Amino acid sequence: MNDYSNGTNDKFEDEIVDYYQSQQLSNDRLHSIIDSTQSRRRGFYLGFAMVASVALMSVFAMLHQFSLNSQQTGMVLREAALNHRSKLQMDAKADSLPELQTALSELPFTITLPETEFFQRLSLVGGRYCTISGNLAAHIKLTDPNTNQQYSLFLTPYAENLKSMDSPAVEISGVEVKLWRENDVVYASAAESEDS
Repeated sequence: MNDYSNGTNDKFEDEIVDYYQSQQLSNDRLHSIIDSTQSRRRGFYLGFAMVASVALMSVFAMLHQFSLNSQQTGMVLREAALNHRSKLQMDAKADSLPELQTALSELPFTITLPETEFFQRLSLVGGRYCTISGNLAAHIKLTDPNTNQQYSLFLTPYAENLKSMDSPAVEISGVEVKLWRENDVVYASAAESEDS
């Protein structure tokens, strides 16, 4: 019984081996598949390298632009701090915005205060012509009626070279300066730091 079953199993195994050997690929077909696979891999790696290169170039361009914007923002902040500290003579004294607008008639824009309650409660002292990053601007002097603290507010219409102008309050040489955009106006405020 064992001999018969072993003979049958051996014959069955031989048939399986013969079948699978007959299913083997020819050497030419095998080399063709390998070459095709390697070619696809090379194409994939080349495509991946190109995508990675474009992504890296985009990141470097963004970092460069961010650096330029940061430098320009820093220059505007320093310019505002210096102008505030210089205590230059006002071109016009005024206690209302329409009066100041009339006095600074060369400005090609309307003088507006920021919409925050803080600036709305300050008293207007006067103003003068100035520049922000090379753009004609207004330098407005304000005081807090409760503390007599002096504030400088610089404003100019939004322009292409003022893109991405925004900075939280920073201290420069004892002056706290902040820069932001509101609607189509770029503002910079400056006041003596509480610590100075």
